[in-house]
Amino acid sequence: MNSAEPLSREAETLSSLSSFFHWLERTVGLFGFTELALAALFVLLAITVPHWGSRQYGRIEAFFAPLAKSARLQILAVGLLAILARAAMLPWLGTPSPAVHDEQSLLLQAQTYMAGRLANPMHPFWEHFESFHINQVPAYASMYFPGRGAPLAAGLFLADNPWVGVWLSFVLMAMAAVWMLQGWVSLPMALLGGVLVVVRFGVFSYWINSYWGGAFTALGGMLVIGALPRILQQPRWRHGALMGLGMLILMTTRPYEGALLCLPVAALLLARLFRPAAKGQRLEFVRIAAPAAVFVGAGIALLLAYNAATTGHMAKTPYDLNRQTYAIAPAFLFAPPVKSELRGPAYFRDFYKAEATSYERRGATKEKIRAAVAKVAHSWNFYLGATFTIAFLAGLWAARRQYFLAATIGIFYAGYLLETWNFPHYTAPLFSVLLILMMRGFEWLRTFEWRQKPVGLFLTRAMPTAAVAILLLPAVSLWVGKPLTEDNVQSKACCVLTDGNLRTKLVHQLQEIPGRDLVLVKEGKNNPIHFELVYNNADIDRSEIVWAHHLSPERALALRHYFADRRVWEFEWEGDTVPGYRLTLLTPPVEPRH
Repeated sequence: MNSAEPLSREAETLSSLSSFFHWLERTVGLFGFTELALAALFVLLAITVPHWGSRQYGRIEAFFAPLAKSARLQILAVGLLAILARAAMLPWLGTPSPAVHDEQSLLLQAQTYMAGRLANPMHPFWEHFESFHINQVPAYASMYFPGRGAPLAAGLFLADNPWVGVWLSFVLMAMAAVWMLQGWVSLPMALLGGVLVVVRFGVFSYWINSYWGGAFTALGGMLVIGALPRILQQPRWRHGALMGLGMLILMTTRPYEGALLCLPVAALLLARLFRPAAKGQRLEFVRIAAPAAVFVGAGIALLLAYNAATTGHMAKTPYDLNRQTYAIAPAFLFAPPVKSELRGPAYFRDFYKAEATSYERRGATKEKIRAAVAKVAHSWNFYLGATFTIAFLAGLWAARRQYFLAATIGIFYAGYLLETWNFPHYTAPLFSVLLILMMRGFEWLRTFEWRQKPVGLFLTRAMPTAAVAILLLPAVSLWVGKPLTEDNVQSKACCVLTDGNLRTKLVHQLQEIPGRDLVLVKEGKNNPIHFELVYNNADIDRSEIVWAHHLSPERALALRHYFADRRVWEFEWEGDTVPGYRLTLLTPPVEPRH
């Protein structure tokens, strides 16, 4: 027998394993791979050495025991943790730069609110300023629902920085998560749940490092689901008010997904209200419904007023108007294609064609299955990951006779599968229910034994440890000056590490030169479809820098006359494969018309 043969087989095995791990790393990313590896490790340790570290973990739990007994203190403690966790990374992360279309549109909405308006007047040269997810006619405004920009407006009001509002909304969401959990699980588990929310989402996720607003919508869900058990057990006026406030947030940020969460809540409340045993409590329920109805009524009034200001019709949303102006695909897979005006520069069509890919594939059974799996997988990957999967499954088992939680997930996803696109902030209302089930799983696992070994107790201690370890990986990479940014995506809890973008760099470059500027952006064959330069402030004419499309020499000249007191620059994309750019100062300046 040739002795080289076993070595050859061993080399082939190692090569196969290496290829497998390389594929896994590329598929789930470095942090996803680390999460899977740690999950496998703590399951192995739970089975083999479940008593490992029990003394140290016991001391930690004893130290935090007094805090875990105080409902109010733990809410404040988690809020403080949410502030400090992100503040600790400010020297390395700083504040994020708005990069994608959604963020720029929401910034416009926030600036509009700060000007005391729901919409801005149409600009006389509006065709030069057309951009993604923004309407120009009949009013210059964001296409999004009015609550989306509220946190950014709060940041501008409090600190002249829209990201401060994002940070504040996350802090409030983390505190609301603790309050919500206190109505569903024990106080120690509520505290732990709030800490885990901060650890997983409060430092590196796009909920804190972008302007998309997932945390604010999740806050609405926390208030609705948190008020529910309190209303059922001991109805109070404030519980109805908090539920109504949550509904207001949901209906003005993500009304469709918010309705998917609120429908089972309403069904449960009505079922309890009309059962014979609740006859004596019906007056109490009516008193609770009153403040909730006030908030819901305020939300409806805001939506109608916003529609009227942005589209001229109370029944027409700016979102629908924008789709009818530019888009191809509708928001729902079952709807017919949008017969839009296909306005804007030619490269707009490339963007909306790419955006419509999932809609165009909707007819094939294979694609329907793939899309459904992708939506569930993205939710799992973002909210739970390998780290908390065991806890979530244990929670499903522990709550198997509480049909509301499982039914809410089923109803939500039945509706969510009808949507054309898939992002975690779409499912933000459901995060409340997923978190409850996860912490119910922690509770159940604390007493679970396998072969008379405290396997479950070890797992409840190992999972938070793994979450902190995963958090430290990108943190250390930043501290040593070698940031790991290949997972700069929204479908994962980690990591979005923003270091600016071209538009931000150009703004800084132009701001270093005294005076005001007009930048004419020429269309080219290499226009990136997921990045846009032409975005402007709410008051275009008073902006330090005005970005405009170069539509034709004649129209560009007219625009230059309109902005005659500004330096004029011409921007053009260059390169055949890798887009470069050229920024040229146009001289001589155009003389103003008399």
